[in-house]
Amino acid sequence: MISKEFYRDRRRELSRLMERPILLMGMGHRARNLPMNHVPFRQDSNFLYCTGCKEANSALILYRGESILFLEDHPVEDALWHGSVSSLEERRVQYGVDRVLPHTELEQFCATIPNCATLAVADLAVNQRAQKITDLALSFGHEIGDLELIDALILLRRKIQDEELQDIRRTMPITRAAHIAAMRATRPESHERIVAAAFHHELAKVGLESAYRSIVTVHGEILHNEHYRHSLKSGQLLLLDGGAESSSGYATDITRTWPVDRMWEDRQLRAYKAVLAAQEAAIAQVQVGNRYRNVHDAASSVIAEFLKAEGLLRISTQEAVSSGAHALFFPHGIGHLIGLDVHDMENFGDRPAYPPGRSRSEQFGTAYLRLDLDLEARMLVTIEPGFYVVPSILQDERLRSRFHDAYHWDRVAQWEGFGGIRIEDNVLCTTEGPDVLSQSIPKHPTEIDACRMEV
Repeated sequence: MISKEFYRDRRRELSRLMERPILLMGMGHRARNLPMNHVPFRQDSNFLYCTGCKEANSALILYRGESILFLEDHPVEDALWHGSVSSLEERRVQYGVDRVLPHTELEQFCATIPNCATLAVADLAVNQRAQKITDLALSFGHEIGDLELIDALILLRRKIQDEELQDIRRTMPITRAAHIAAMRATRPESHERIVAAAFHHELAKVGLESAYRSIVTVHGEILHNEHYRHSLKSGQLLLLDGGAESSSGYATDITRTWPVDRMWEDRQLRAYKAVLAAQEAAIAQVQVGNRYRNVHDAASSVIAEFLKAEGLLRISTQEAVSSGAHALFFPHGIGHLIGLDVHDMENFGDRPAYPPGRSRSEQFGTAYLRLDLDLEARMLVTIEPGFYVVPSILQDERLRSRFHDAYHWDRVAQWEGFGGIRIEDNVLCTTEGPDVLSQSIPKHPTEIDACRMEV
């Protein structure tokens, strides 16, 4: 767990960066079918970053050097349904703030505060409440709030501090155990649901949840395939993209791919080794001062070399990368920031991930690069190259026309039904070079094979 002193320091730093009062809203309970039946609660990440508070219907005011938390003051009879709740004073001590007031007093308190900065959260009702208080237009993903406040939060959250890093490191062995359990549960005539259950069981038994909806699929060519609908068959690859969320809310985001059988087919192994080489080349580029686009290009070049070696490309690997032809088989960016959100701060759009003067490429594939900063020490990123045989891409007439002379299309057709491979790790940029936080999770073919043979 992260200490209340950490959250106190974050509030002080945020207040130092802003000369105005700050209002941060926590998420509310949202109904699922019945008003009393809620969807699973997850606190807003910016609110969590400054408080560590996971209570619904909460708010934080930073004003004149004070931290004032607004929380629900539950009636005595509520204990029958939800158990006893600490008093407001007890929670003031718990969270290390200056004052705790009932959340029903928020509007009255804010009426005396001029020019309060706030931001949108993923809860319409909460945004409507904050909008009435501040007169700011708020819409999650569109009208994101006060830009000065958002830039201050980006500046703080973009670099992982020691306590955050320790929390992520503590969570990584649980993610490792979950991936290994899934590898061992994979066999022909089983089902994606069985593998997913083995993965999630390892998280649940220590009281953790997934940081996002885990991808467990034999159709890895569908990049965000979140449905567990398919039986497992010999000759297929299974892709698992999943990670535990720490008790303090920090994400891990790891992808591994392995054969449904306990043996690799030759073509599977060749493609897998190419993706692994691409990842290793990209990880080596995670250096202070290096542009993240260079990390992406390093992986792209290795994938292009594989396409050339397999007799798919007619043009040089350099031409393939410069034109974007390689992206027919590697159609996404190399990774993203990770922290309290699995795609950290992406609710602010490209603002946290692209510096002034840079914008997304219009080139096919590279347009999906989620990050293009110059790397700094303490930035935590994912490195996740892949190789995918995607029918909707390879059959797209516009793409086939654009890259008609780049490929031997008869040979491309021979890969139909292959599926997809992705290998993903979480990598910390340091002054000493890349630090792979997830390095203990098996990814080399011999490691995967040895792990599965232990069953």
